Formats: sequence, C-alpha cells, structure tokens
Amino acid sequence: MALGSSARQIVAASGIELHNISHGETRNTTLVDDPTATAPSSHEALEPLPAAESDPARSTNFVELQQWWSSVICPTVNHNPSVDRSHNHDARDYLALERTFLARVRTANALALFGVALVQLLRLNNLDPKAGLAIGAVTASGGAIIVLAGGYRFFVQQRKLLISSGAKSKVKSSVQRAIRSKVTETYPLLAPHIDEIIPKKSQLDLLKLPDRVTLYALDAEPLFFQHMDDALIPHLRVVHQFPNCFSRVRIDRGAIRFVLSGATLMAPGLTSPGGRLPSGKTYGDAAAGDPDSGYDGRELEEGEVVVVEAEGKEEACMIGQLRVGTEEIKDKKKGVVIDQGHFLGDGLWRMVID
Repeated sequence: MALGSSARQIVAASGIELHNISHGETRNTTLVDDPTATAPSSHEALEPLPAAESDPARSTNFVELQQWWSSVICPTVNHNPSVDRSHNHDARDYLALERTFLARVRTANALALFGVALVQLLRLNNLDPKAGLAIGAVTASGGAIIVLAGGYRFFVQQRKLLISSGAKSKVKSSVQRAIRSKVTETYPLLAPHIDEIIPKKSQLDLLKLPDRVTLYALDAEPLFFQHMDDALIPHLRVVHQFPNCFSRVRIDRGAIRFVLSGATLMAPGLTSPGGRLPSGKTYGDAAAGDPDSGYDGRELEEGEVVVVEAEGKEEACMIGQLRVGTEEIKDKKKGVVIDQGHFLGDGLWRMVID
C-alpha cells in the first residue's frame, strides 16, 4: 500500500515576514545606535510599503502558488535509504514516472506527424483533400488523447508517491479511548505497550489523507491509519519499534524491489525458498536457535493485518491486509496476497506532519 513521504513542503510563508521584520529592525537600530544618523524626511516616513508587504491576501496567494508548484510541478525528493535499493530510491520512482510520460509524448508526436505527412502526401498527389483533412484530424486528436491520458496518469501516480496531510483536528477523549481499546483488541501483544504508544493523558491528532484514509498521530509522529471503516493499521514506524507484536510473513530477495516500488504482493514471493509463511505450529515448538522460529503460529485468515519482512533484512518493509488466508496461499502458490499496503518509501512513510 503505497501509502507517503514525502508530503512535505511548507517553507516560503515566513520568508517575507522575516524579511520585513529584519528590515524594520535594521532601520530602528540605525536610528537609535548611530548618533550621526539623520531622521527620515516626512516623505520617506509616509512612503507606502511595497504591495507584497501591504497586501496579505496577495502574499498568501503567492505562497500557495509556490507550495502548489513545489508539490506538483517540481516536488522535493527525499533520498531515504530503503531495504534493498540505493539512497536515490525516491528519485528513481519519480524519474520512472517522467520517462513513462515522455514516452507517451513521443508516441503522440509521432502519430501527429504521421497525420500531417499523410495530409501533405494526399494534397501533392491531387487526391481528395477532405479525406486527408479527416485523417489528419483523427491522428492529431489521437495524439492529444495520448498526451492527456499520460499526463493524468503521471499526476495520479505522483500523488500516490507524495501524500500530503489534509485538515488536522483533535481527537475527542471518548474516541481516543475507543482507539486504544480497538488497538489492544486487534493487536493483543501491543497491550503491554499501549500506554507508551498512546498515553492516557495525551491528545491524538486526526489527519485526513487522500482516498478516504484517516491518519492518527501523536506529537507529529504517525501511529495508525485507517481506510474508511477498515481495520486500524499501525504505521511502519510503530512496527519497527515493536517488531514482535504483529503477525508476520517474509518475502524472498527477488520480491523486495517489487514491493518497494508499490507493486501488488503476489504469492510466489512468499512460497519460494526465501519466503516464509506461518507454519501452523504452536509458538515454542520450533527448535532453539531456528532462524525461522518467528514464523511459527496459527494460520492467518483473510482480512487480517500482517507485517511483511524481507529475506536478509532486519526491519519490516510492508504492512497490509491479506486478500487470502495463508493456507490458501500455500495450496495455490499464486495470486494476489496484498494489493493495498503501506511500504517503506511510500508517501505515508515520507510524510511530514506539522
């Protein structure tokens, strides 16, 4: 679930204000500290400030334009280390999107040029000009449709990579108590740590994210997210803090790059020699020192939240809800396992909460 990053450009608003304050302080200091300084004339004293300083609405609009430009047209890409990719993991994702969009533009240009060449060929040979114009219009329209579809796909995928937080509000105490109860009910092994995760006297923040996702955060730290009325799912930072409190599976090395690029998790990544699924044994039945003993336990059912670990890596790389149970995964060894997951490097992982 490619849930981001990441969401994260709020800077320019203070630039003009700090500049104005600094400018005002400089003028006052000069008047007070410099005995040779001359007082400004009445014309200078009454001279109006520039429009950007005297018109807050215009300044706000300019700041909003800057934020839109930096988040949509020229987003800031964080270079976060990931499980099995280099430090420019995020840059690769954005560059891949741009390459795909430019390929669509090239295809559209070629189609449009083909139509123009065909029209000219028909005119040079004194053939029906109306037929040539019709063919040219069709090819030009086709090129425009390809560009528009490519642009739409580009911005949709970019939005998924860079999730920005929406309206933020405080969670009522009754709702917060319900969240604590739900967390301990869904994840019993987190019960001893619930006061550490959500202290009783703390105040949770609720943030609205795209696609009807709600994020719960405490002191600007994301804790849990929820899609509509689905299960509360812990953020990967919580998973990394309490790694042994969740049901887990493991993918092989070959599946890592696909998971971290936002692809659907498929069964072969779990059933191959490097992957692991629950054995169905009772905890503690495995031999002492067995590196796979952490995957003992009951079979998992469809809809349960599961942490996805990676072969040869210490920290989990994904969390999401199972589309099918683990017994069915073992039997069929094919098909979709998790189609909407929160993974390292996605917009939810990179998102900065103010």
